[in-house]
Amino acid sequence: MAHRRIITLLTDFGDQDTYVGIMKGVIVSIAPEARIIDICHNLPEFHIESAAYMLWTYYRQYPAGTIHCAVIDPGVGGDRAAIAVECGGYILVLPDNGIAGMILSDSKRKYRAFVIENEDLMNKPVSSTFHGRDIFAPVAAHLAGGVPVEEVGPPLRTPALLDIAEPVAAENNIRGCVLHIDRFGNYITNIPYDMAACFNKKTIFVKIGNFSIMGISGTFSDKEPGELVAYFGSTGMLEIGVTRGSALETIKLPVGASVKVTGRTNDR
Repeated sequence: MAHRRIITLLTDFGDQDTYVGIMKGVIVSIAPEARIIDICHNLPEFHIESAAYMLWTYYRQYPAGTIHCAVIDPGVGGDRAAIAVECGGYILVLPDNGIAGMILSDSKRKYRAFVIENEDLMNKPVSSTFHGRDIFAPVAAHLAGGVPVEEVGPPLRTPALLDIAEPVAAENNIRGCVLHIDRFGNYITNIPYDMAACFNKKTIFVKIGNFSIMGISGTFSDKEPGELVAYFGSTGMLEIGVTRGSALETIKLPVGASVKVTGRTNDR
């Protein structure tokens, strides 16, 4: 009897073409009892940072044993590897381009990574432009059917991490960057609450581009409509928004933009 598992799909393929549907067809042909859950297919094209952030936000919300397949792959057909990573009871199936970076660098989390080289687990011939169909979907399906993760190929000691700097804290400031911009135009940064918890929330300054925001708010309603607001969102990361509006339309900076937090500690 097939080993039932959940397979989640995250891509930048959109919903106007057949790419996602083809991947699902491959999966159910190999593992008909697998349960496929769509996370999102409208990520900004080729945005590794956004993909890494989104994968980090949801992977632990699923039962242990879930296979998370994420295909945001600007290097498809190039020299980047396809990998499977076992981490915290989950399996990640994705290109080795940094998508797994936030998960694998989180709190010294233990993992086992493998390069996908077992051709018996792939669709053949393998296209140079559609590894979602020919590598990632079939491998995820075989894993859902009970194939051990170590059978996908040889071990990989160090998967690629994100090609962005970690947030840096000094005596009275923190420097970070924008990881993701959501559909509401909110900027989500890589600055966690714990890093800024020592600062007085009322006197803190958050600077992005030519804009400065004083104070950390609890909700959007703390500011008037149209005003910029800084707050810690549901994932614990510092976010910048506009009450009843879009920070993206106001600030007009892309993913990767620098963010600086300046303040005084609570004991001063």
